[in-house]
Order: sequence, then structure tokens, then C-alpha cells
Amino acid sequence: MNNIITDNTAGALRQYLSEGLAAIYDEREASNIISELFQHFLSWSRSDLALNQDQKVSESELLKFHFALKKLHSGEPLQYVLGKCFFYGHQFNVNPSVLIPRPETEELVDSILKTEKRTAPAILDIGTGSGCIAISLKLAKPIARVTGIDISEEALKTAAENAAMLDANVDFRNLNILNEIPEGKFDIIVSNPPYIPHSDKVEMRSQVLKHEPWVALFVEDDDALLFYRRILQLSKVLLNPGGSLWFEIHEDKKEELEHLMMAEHINKATFIKDMQGKERMLHIRFE
Repeated sequence: MNNIITDNTAGALRQYLSEGLAAIYDEREASNIISELFQHFLSWSRSDLALNQDQKVSESELLKFHFALKKLHSGEPLQYVLGKCFFYGHQFNVNPSVLIPRPETEELVDSILKTEKRTAPAILDIGTGSGCIAISLKLAKPIARVTGIDISEEALKTAAENAAMLDANVDFRNLNILNEIPEGKFDIIVSNPPYIPHSDKVEMRSQVLKHEPWVALFVEDDDALLFYRRILQLSKVLLNPGGSLWFEIHEDKKEELEHLMMAEHINKATFIKDMQGKERMLHIRFE
């Protein structure tokens, strides 16, 4: 590292990172990333970094920063580089076996909690991934019975680690929703299923395409509503009377979803806009 950084000070390291990130991030985003790296590897705040420019950094710590920079240059998202992200006020472990939770999904959780007044509902999270939805709902409703299912055993391992870390008692199960039926009855079913057509790949960032799990993102172009249809049909069997189904949806699929609900004789549905004014959530109430 000595031939890469002029000296082993925090100031020189900061300059090295700034120069290395300049090619892939704008100045503001690069500054935020540098702050997160210092917080992650050294437990330094922004003010610590500003006040300790001359403090020496060990060779082993320098190497951690260097390899993190290499991963960022390869297109790996910062959350995977750090192995963590924050969702609805809690820290979650993330890795390439699970999607990085998005702000829209936080809004979905928030909408559920603001709407659903039961204190002890039975909740099913379909396609749980990192467990961020299931765990966040459990933490907000401690006496709820929460189940999370996923087809990926690696994702379920990550979800279980997150639940243990956050002391959330969630029942995670390996299940393929397309050809299996979960056991039990529920008051709330929630899902952020795969909904991006393969044809949309050309418009997506390489960071997502190269690093995030395709099984959690994409569906075939000729049946983009495959998971919505299946979950709608299962909800008629799995939901208790008065139960609710909550979806995160593709912003361009409202009309197709309306046709699907007509075909399934669903008439109590509400599309909900996210903070950007896009219709990204769907709430269906069953009698």
C-alpha cells in the first residue's frame, strides 16, 4: 500500500479514495461513500475524519479500504461491499444472495403498519429475501406471528441471521410459491415478487445486473404478472376473512394488474403512490 498512498495518514487515505472514486461517482456521492467506509472500517464519524487527518492508519486497515475500492470499481454495490444496509431503522446483513432493500419497500412496510391495526396478526411474507419486510413487521408488532418464505436457501440463511441479530422471532421456510402452498391461515400477506420483464434489462444499471440475484428480479416477458396471479389466487385460500394482501408493483403495470383483478373478481383494491408520485404499491382487502 505504501506505493499507492503517499503516507499512512487518514488524510492521504481520504485523498486516495477520492481520486479512485472520481471516475465512477460524482463528488457528493463519493464523499458519502468515503464517510461510510471510514465508519465501517474504523468506526469514525464525519467529524472524526475531519479532525484526524494526520492520524496514522495501519497497513491492515489500509488494505481493507484498498480492496473495498477495487470492489466498487468492479461495479459491486456499496451495500454488498460493506455487507450491510439500513432498512426501516434497522441494520440488515446483505450479500449477493438477496436483493438490496429499496426505499419503495420501506414505504410498503410503512403503509402496512399505518393501515393494519391488529396487534397480533398472522403475517406471511412471500419472497422474503433478506427478511427485511418480515423482520420489520415483527419488530413493529412483537406479538404478531410472522412467516417468511423463499425459494433460495442462501437467502433464507441470510434472513435467519438477520432475525437472530435483531432478536425477531420469524419462521422462515424454503418454499416455491409457484407450485407449493404455505401451511396455515393469515391476516396479512405481503410480497415484493419478481416483476421486471427480461426485456427491461437494457435499461437497468450494470451494478444491479452483475451483482443482484436475478431470480428475485426478473420474469419472462410474456407473463410479467405470473407471481401476482399465483399469489392472488392463493390469497383466496390462505387469508382469513377481512384479511389483506399487499404488493410492491412495477410502476408501469397498473392497467395490467387492474385487468388481472377483474379476471379474479377482486373489487376492493387500492393503488398507493410512493414518495416520487409513482404507483408502486397495491393493497387488496378480502371480505
